[in-house]
Amino acid sequence: MRHILQAFTMYVNGNDYGYDTEELELPIPVPKEQSYLGGGTDLEVNMQMASIEALETTVKMSGQNPDILKILGKGPGKTDRFTFRGSVLEEAKGSHVPHICIIEGAANGGSRDRWQRGEKSGLEFMVKQIIYFRYEVNNEVVHELQHYPPKRIVDGTDELAEINQNLGY
Repeated sequence: MRHILQAFTMYVNGNDYGYDTEELELPIPVPKEQSYLGGGTDLEVNMQMASIEALETTVKMSGQNPDILKILGKGPGKTDRFTFRGSVLEEAKGSHVPHICIIEGAANGGSRDRWQRGEKSGLEFMVKQIIYFRYEVNNEVVHELQHYPPKRIVDGTDELAEINQNLGY
């Protein structure tokens, strides 16, 4: 392995909850596709459309942090900002590089561990309805997606520039 995650933390609305965060699963943007098989063709093709599938993040925490419980299950349109910061060892260079993921969405769904005397119990929740996603490595933007106005930047290229220009954005 050449890029090894050494440590990470989670901030919710600016507050650090890394001490309780055991694991997380960050999304990868996946373009939506539609199958196309024209009348004169023999090979069906999955064509990318101008949209990204819905993003979701899963967070597993130890303990029953009341501040986290308070953000679960909010009503429509109410979001929170999650910032995940990691330190990744670039093994070939022997240096650590920051990986930062910023997500704005609603913490909903998940499960709680069973309560047992003398055993730790935690909770798992999902961040859904993601309206903003940004992933950067060493201060360079890898992905930046925004629901509205539509934005999709991949490796410094604005993938929606022409479409947004045509729509007047």
